Amino acid sequence: MEKQLLHYLEHLRGDIWKLLPMREAEMMGIDNHLGDYLETLVANVSGATTTYPILADQKQFLYVINNIQYLNKQPIRFKRWRQIVLNSTQSIDNLYVLYGGVKDVKGK
Repeated sequence: MEKQLLHYLEHLRGDIWKLLPMREAEMMGIDNHLGDYLETLVANVSGATTTYPILADQKQFLYVINNIQYLNKQPIRFKRWRQIVLNSTQSIDNLYVLYGGVKDVKGK
């Protein structure tokens, strides 16, 4: 299960990171179905608390769920959007390390 959890967290980080270029594209007028993507992401992270019950007790993971739900429901400026996405990816990184993953230290 631990290997599956680490794999999930790796992919989730990328899925959340993807929100930045999607929002930028949307601001340029490109219809990229950001709302649909966010709804799917909310379902994914919410469901993960059942698939990986250990995450349901992790404050950082609950913050990520709440942050994604907030992005999905609130019209906010890009600067704040970016901050929320970066904080969420950092929380996922922290959980990844907590459960035995090795932090990616590019350039070192």
